[in-house]
Amino acid sequence: LFDGVDERQVAKALELAANRSETGQFQYIVTLNSDVLPTGVLKNNLDLNDFVIPTRLTDATDDGGLFGIRFSD
Repeated sequence: LFDGVDERQVAKALELAANRSETGQFQYIVTLNSDVLPTGVLKNNLDLNDFVIPTRLTDATDDGGLFGIRFSD
C-alpha cells in the first residue's frame, strides 16, 4: 500500500491511523519494513516505536506461523 509513496505521506497516514484508532478505540494494523519508516517528518512528537510489536513470523518451528496459528499442516 505504501510502496513508492512519499515519506511525508506515509507519515501522515500513520499519524492519522494512530489518532483515529486511539479516539475510536480500535486497533489499526500495518506492516512495514523497517527501512521505510518515516524519519524526521512525524508531528506531535509521535514515536512509532511506541506502536511496534516485535513479532517474527516463521514456520521453522511448531509454534511458528502467524501469532502461533498454523494455517496448514
